[in-house]
Amino acid sequence: MGTTISDVAKHAGVSKSTVSNYLNGKFEKMSAETKTAIERTIKEMGYTPNLSARRLPNKEKSKTICLIIPGSLTRVFDSFYYPTIFSAMDRISGKMKYNMLIYSRKEPGNINEMNFLKGMAASIVDGYIIFDLSADDLFFKEFEEAGIPYVCCGKIEDYEDYRYVASDHKKAMADTLDHLFQLGHRKIGIFRQNDSSVVEQTRKRGVKEICEKYAVEESNIRYIEVPTEATDQKIYEIWIEHLKQEDRPTAYIISTAIRQQFQLAAQTLGLSIPKDISYVNIEYYIKKGSEEENQTRVVSKAGMIAELAFKKLLKIIYNPTSEFESQMVPLELTVGETTAALKNHMEEKT
Repeated sequence: MGTTISDVAKHAGVSKSTVSNYLNGKFEKMSAETKTAIERTIKEMGYTPNLSARRLPNKEKSKTICLIIPGSLTRVFDSFYYPTIFSAMDRISGKMKYNMLIYSRKEPGNINEMNFLKGMAASIVDGYIIFDLSADDLFFKEFEEAGIPYVCCGKIEDYEDYRYVASDHKKAMADTLDHLFQLGHRKIGIFRQNDSSVVEQTRKRGVKEICEKYAVEESNIRYIEVPTEATDQKIYEIWIEHLKQEDRPTAYIISTAIRQQFQLAAQTLGLSIPKDISYVNIEYYIKKGSEEENQTRVVSKAGMIAELAFKKLLKIIYNPTSEFESQMVPLELTVGETTAALKNHMEEKT
């Protein structure tokens, strides 16, 4: 964790209130020796004063929030997720008359970067909305310790001690698998691009839950790895190689980002959907102005999550003592024309 005002006070041999007075320019009753000790300690420890907290009593706000996103811009634009987020944030920030900055974070444990982010909160940013979470990198807790408003978009499994808004990806995956298992499918392929992400880790819990319910070995679930930097042609080739296999799954869980390549590969190989293979689009994005296809799908609520996070962040900024309530947003499975029962399963029923 970064240096706090308590650390400075301890090392300088003074009270927190004395350090606070120094930071607020209240030197009238402070000896030159104490002032020098605090100044030297701040420099040695690299402490960044939380000036954003000092603005609160005077209601002075920068009217600017910052989104913290992954350092890899390839990952940012490898799906519809971040464009949806940016669009939602642009819409609500304009409505609330707020400015929006986007910061691309570099790597975990970068002290200089954290000092820079704290410095931003001390001058031009009222708070942060954080994406791309990792259970091994709880850097956002430093914001909480420093009194900097923040909200995370995403739920880390088995961890509650932070401010978050998230989609219930675990239940969405469980509902999707349950639907496919009820149709008789037992060999299922799941598309994924970033196995270490909080979303993928959460979805794995949903997979485990339903496999146990149906007494199906988790080895029957096959993950199809698609590199984040893969071109459309590469994704198409991956699907061709996969769908040609004799022991391939009978149903797939995919996303909007790779759906066209999946459909094209199936068509190339003469496979009919859903007669030969079924699929569920678990990251379905509704595009304005385009006709919705009748897919079995789970509609993404990324935009809603972003707007909720924004509203909750503003509440913290303007009411710093108010209690924060983290929120899980349910995702609904809608059955369409891309899933069907296996032939042998239908024969067993009759």
